[in-house]
Amino acid sequence: MTNSIRKMRETGEVKRADGVQVRYESLHVEPGFNLRQQDDELEASIEALTLHIIDAGKYPPLEVRPRDEGGMWIVDGHRRHAAIGRALERGAPLRSQKDGEAWIHVVLFEGNEEDRIARIITSASNKPLTAVEIAEGYKRLRAFGWTPAQIGKKVGKTAEHVLQLLALGDAGSDVRQMVSAGEVSATLAAKAARKHGEKAGEVLGEQLQTAKAQGKARVTPSTSVKTSASELQQERTRLDWVIAQQAIVLKDIEQGDFYVSLPGRSDHQISRGQSTRTAIDNAIAAVKQQITT
Repeated sequence: MTNSIRKMRETGEVKRADGVQVRYESLHVEPGFNLRQQDDELEASIEALTLHIIDAGKYPPLEVRPRDEGGMWIVDGHRRHAAIGRALERGAPLRSQKDGEAWIHVVLFEGNEEDRIARIITSASNKPLTAVEIAEGYKRLRAFGWTPAQIGKKVGKTAEHVLQLLALGDAGSDVRQMVSAGEVSATLAAKAARKHGEKAGEVLGEQLQTAKAQGKARVTPSTSVKTSASELQQERTRLDWVIAQQAIVLKDIEQGDFYVSLPGRSDHQISRGQSTRTAIDNAIAAVKQQITT
């Protein structure tokens, strides 16, 4: 059964005074929908908003949509909802003297699921989403088949911006954690992810160690430049290995990945990878393992 504003007005969950108002207990948080990460910064912002509400401070209406099981799903305003709840728990005079209910001003959201995701990406003006949180939103839109250009148009950003954050969203948890901790910028992390793939966390970790040795708290472009010389030497070492082993790097046309072929081996496709670098790394590891076993 589909819920509606009319049905909620009939049951007393919704009333119209100066706009639409919903009982606080009828507002629900949809599991897994909110993009915000639960961390100390979010906790502090909710607490500050709670004190603002207790002090009779004003706040914008929550944006909601009907919930088939009854009540409303929150589309935008999760921080406000949490802060209102805390204020009520602490005895803030938010309940009506007539019926004892806490009536919360809301506006109705219109649109499909993709529109709802785009809405929470673009609407967080009081406390903007972090790059990692936005990246998660872009990934959700990509899962609907949206291209970077379509996502960019929807949220008012360039396709390149979307591609960068998608690279960040696809990176390992170690990379995203470094960004959340402020140890590397989202831009540098995205570039590392696009360049190094699964090894991005390792590369950024080395760059962070270099930065700290220089007295810096985070990876900077200058740190990345200095590390590039080391990366170049590593590439030369890999190339020397390929030459010494008389190995050949080939591409599997059907699978789209690369493998290393060594002469004199029955299992000549000894390693695979999504890039030549990964394939060679896997080949080196395989040979070393045979030597030690």
